Amino acid sequence: MKIMYLNGALTGQTMELSPAGVTIGRESDNTIQLPMGGVSRYHAKIERDAAGNWLIRDLGSTNGTLVDDVPVIGASPLVAGSVISIGDQLLRCVDSNAAGNPAQSAAPQPQPAPSAQPRQPFFFRPQNTTSSVPVDSEPVREQPKPASAPSAPTIVSPAEVPHGLFKKKQDRSRPSGSKKFLSNVIFALIVILAAVIGLGLFLKLEAPRTPSSQPPPKKKVDNPFVLYYEKESVEGTKVFRFVLQIENAQMEVTLDEPQNKRRYYELFKEPVPDTLIARLKQQILDTGFMELQQEKIAGTSQDNRQHRRIMVGFDNKFCDVKVSNDVSETFNRVETIINETLLDEYDLGVISQSVDRILEDARTFLFVAEEAFRGIDTTPSNLPKAITNYKLALRRYQLFDDPKPTEWKTARDGLAKAEAKLEEIRLEGQKNVRLFYELREYDKAVAECNRLLAIFPSDSETYRKIRETKINIEKKLSPGNK
Repeated sequence: MKIMYLNGALTGQTMELSPAGVTIGRESDNTIQLPMGGVSRYHAKIERDAAGNWLIRDLGSTNGTLVDDVPVIGASPLVAGSVISIGDQLLRCVDSNAAGNPAQSAAPQPQPAPSAQPRQPFFFRPQNTTSSVPVDSEPVREQPKPASAPSAPTIVSPAEVPHGLFKKKQDRSRPSGSKKFLSNVIFALIVILAAVIGLGLFLKLEAPRTPSSQPPPKKKVDNPFVLYYEKESVEGTKVFRFVLQIENAQMEVTLDEPQNKRRYYELFKEPVPDTLIARLKQQILDTGFMELQQEKIAGTSQDNRQHRRIMVGFDNKFCDVKVSNDVSETFNRVETIINETLLDEYDLGVISQSVDRILEDARTFLFVAEEAFRGIDTTPSNLPKAITNYKLALRRYQLFDDPKPTEWKTARDGLAKAEAKLEEIRLEGQKNVRLFYELREYDKAVAECNRLLAIFPSDSETYRKIRETKINIEKKLSPGNK
């Protein structure tokens, strides 16, 4: 079997399938490389089963594989004429032994029967009406044959048939033709009348269930909020793809840039707050995006392509728009809302920056973290600052695939040391507060709490517990408790 490209730069070219199997994907080590949008690194594989039949197997791709517009679940059989859809690429299976059009390899389709006339009672008139008739037939009066009559058999109506032609002797116990026709008409009228009466009874029984004065109330549609935001750029072998998706309040982020060894995936454990989703809904509604129509992709090609896509759905509203460089002002406003409301909120804006800018920011954060950590002996309050900058640097280094930049290990080890030091201070401070409390030196216990509060971040759980302890100890210092 062969594979034919139905679109793209290789349109019309074919490739013979290897008995050992053929892999399809974006990476260069695939048998069929498709460096385009919607194609995973190792997307699918075509192989033979034990019986020698060809089949295609999806390798856990992100966007799936279709055979004749049907999604592949596990594996699907392939025959000559099957059309495979992977991303934007269409491939047709062609029989290796067929010549010309690949559709010729498919099994021949039966020709449709000519449109038939409505079925009517008919008699068959033989070519020679003077031929002998059955013994038990009545005498036949020979009909004159027109000069232009065809020699082939002719289908005629009962009125044209000579009396008694190919007709057995009448059974005197049966009704005549006119009586039989009359009985059939009466029977049909009885059936129709019974059907009308039955329908009337059914409608009468069903009428009280739905008041005729008011239409049935419309059921309110309350679908959950769904958001899909995609940016993709393909320039030759350089591929950049960023996807942010929210479904059932769960947010998932994917970044894939193989050329610069940047890969990132995160499924956020905490659901997106309802207040944030409500704000997104209202802001998107205010732009008029939900009434926006699909805009065609402009200025794209196989070697240089960029596009963005935003899909939003909630309640009974849905809109899916995919654009290239030529976009509408409404689309731009919704993209800005996503950047300011989600990417900035979750510190994801860094993913869309250039590689040089990311490395520059990472080195700056690492430098600030190292300086703060070196001064914690004299200024312990610098410890949270060191931890925060170590985390910011690591977040940027983690965007790069292995081998990661050399500074990544420095940031990782520095963060571990800073967090260990912070835990050491917490345990030592907790011990001191308990000791001062047992000795009834409440003023020293309060002073130790103040020292710890200056070190730990105000939004941390440790800070909250220390503050509660301080309030309880201060009650002991009140005049009534002395």
